[in-house]
Amino acid sequence: MKRLLAVLTVFYCLGIILVSLIWVNVWLIFGLWLAVFIATCFSLRKQYQFLILVFLLATLLGGYSVKNSYILGACNISKFVQYKDRNVYNLSGFVDSLPEVTQTGTVFIFRAQELQSHNLKWRCCGKVLVNLDFPQAINYGDKLILIGNLSRPAGFGNNRHTYREYLMRQGIYLTMHIKSSLQIILQERNVGVKLIGFSFWLRERMEKIISRYLPDLPSGILSAMVLGQRRGVPWLVNNAFVKSGTVHILVVSGFNVGIIAFIINLLLKIMRIPRDVRIILAVICLLIYCMVTGATNPVLRATVMGIIFLLARIFKRQPDMYNSLACAVLFILIINPRQLFDIGFQLSFASVLAIVYFYPKLKTFLRIRNYRNKVLRFIAEGLAVSLSAWLGTMGIIAYNFRIISPVTVLANMLIVPLATLITLSGFTLVLSGVFFPALAHFSSITISMLITLLLNINALVIKIPFAYFYL
Repeated sequence: MKRLLAVLTVFYCLGIILVSLIWVNVWLIFGLWLAVFIATCFSLRKQYQFLILVFLLATLLGGYSVKNSYILGACNISKFVQYKDRNVYNLSGFVDSLPEVTQTGTVFIFRAQELQSHNLKWRCCGKVLVNLDFPQAINYGDKLILIGNLSRPAGFGNNRHTYREYLMRQGIYLTMHIKSSLQIILQERNVGVKLIGFSFWLRERMEKIISRYLPDLPSGILSAMVLGQRRGVPWLVNNAFVKSGTVHILVVSGFNVGIIAFIINLLLKIMRIPRDVRIILAVICLLIYCMVTGATNPVLRATVMGIIFLLARIFKRQPDMYNSLACAVLFILIINPRQLFDIGFQLSFASVLAIVYFYPKLKTFLRIRNYRNKVLRFIAEGLAVSLSAWLGTMGIIAYNFRIISPVTVLANMLIVPLATLITLSGFTLVLSGVFFPALAHFSSITISMLITLLLNINALVIKIPFAYFYL
């Protein structure tokens, strides 16, 4: 079977969905998997029976993985805290994320190591989401003692997705609210993973360059497009892009990963570095960029696919898009199978899958290859890509956000090329800000003009009659 990995991935996902819908004991799933595995070993010479059993194995493995993901270790900190617990705890550990500091507060993920209450101590593990009511200079890797109450995350949200479920998919089962800096004791700095610390430092450096040369609004939009940091994007701007169906430009995606690979490859080629060495260095840079942008699902998907395509050049093989996409799906779901129910995960893979499947068919239907006019051909190809992505994501967006945007196809044709130019200019701004500060001022003027044009085009598009409507 040519695309066996893709088919196995479908059955693996099916197992995750089935076990999430019905209650099944994890040991029962494991027992069934073991029985099917033994039967598979005895049917190696029976081709069709063997394939059916392999597909069943993949389904059971998916079900087992998602069921096992809900089983917390005995040391998990949530095991020591009751549902309504008003005890004051001393929690030791280190900062496990890049803190988000605003004028009103600070938020970060804390990796727990020790818990103390009423002269009792427990070794523990797991993550806690910490909210400070004040800005605090805290860095990734800082070892702290936090004093306060631990509570379950709030369950607000719609019936389909709640805030508690969102945090649980990240392995966070508790939150801590701190009102005073006296509740924080700094013990040691830089105890985290050095590579992660370096990626966070690099992201902060890039953000500072962007904010130095651009006003607040363009800076926030560019940081979202280049670094995946959306906290500087106002709600009104984000909502306007949701209405036009182009909010995906405000996140880091496969295009950004492609730009990084292209820039690195070009620079190394100019330096006359051998091809295989260039590819290996490009892979390393892609991994670093993935960590810099927070390793979100779209970036992880694009990074895995990009690495597969780069390594295929070393081994002189032609990678299959469906198998490459399946490899990216498995990479994410094996780490955390509950990501299958994350909207960002679904939209990222659905859009790519739709483009891979629908675009060639639309290209043949519209007979784009017969167009002699290059401008007309470019417009037709943009229409085919935009329509393909819309067909693949329309159902997910309608179900989760209760909105349908027929104007999405037109909006993407106008906005995506402009967003591409802005993203390229953004990387130019960051590089020039480091090496050629004088050139960065000219880049910032261009970017500000392009972002203003982007916002105006989006505003005009959503004013078209029946551009969008809520369900």
